[in-house]
Amino acid sequence: MMIWRKVGTLFRASACEPAEKLVDANALRIMAQEIRETEQAMVLAKRELAGLMAEGTQLARSNTELGAAVAEREAQAGEALSKGEEALALELAERIADDENLLQEQRKHAEYLSEQEQLLRRRLREAARKLQHYKREMSLARANQNAEKVIAHLGRQTAGLNAHMGDLAESLERIKHRQTRFRDVDEALNTLDWEDGGSDLEQKLQQAGIRTGQKDARAVLDRLRQRSGATPRQ
Repeated sequence: MMIWRKVGTLFRASACEPAEKLVDANALRIMAQEIRETEQAMVLAKRELAGLMAEGTQLARSNTELGAAVAEREAQAGEALSKGEEALALELAERIADDENLLQEQRKHAEYLSEQEQLLRRRLREAARKLQHYKREMSLARANQNAEKVIAHLGRQTAGLNAHMGDLAESLERIKHRQTRFRDVDEALNTLDWEDGGSDLEQKLQQAGIRTGQKDARAVLDRLRQRSGATPRQ
């Protein structure tokens, strides 16, 4: 039974892998969208804060007006008592009591609004600070991603360049080898031509001072003089 649970777990993991790969491949795009959504949420939060501050301002104004009304009715009740108007003074006292109760409730509500305003302000400041941090991190991540692309591109270009350099070196070596072989063959052919013409042997005999039987112009001229009995010129 346990093995089937393992197989089920494997299937679920395999189903999650394509989604995880998709998320990893688009992590920067996802983060950019999350930042935009956070900025929109902050705009809404600022509007709520502005509404809260406006409500606090209105409540403070109402408390001021209500406090002034209570003070005025207290003065009126005192004047009514001084004139013996007990019923009127009692009616004013009832109004004063109601206004004071309302003023007390409104002051409590004003304190609560003030606390909420301060809390929301702190949260917005903290959110703005974190948002700037994530923006910097995203910029750095983008820069790193671009650098990785450039490095990978340079790596491919360098590999291609090295391959071209290797091809050039091989071609040059083949050219040199062919030219060397051509020179060797040419020298060999010249040697064979020299040997076939007997020049090599004649040259060796002349260097050894041995007559080769070949006649030159001076030898022919000497022979002709001898025949004609002419005397050689000095």
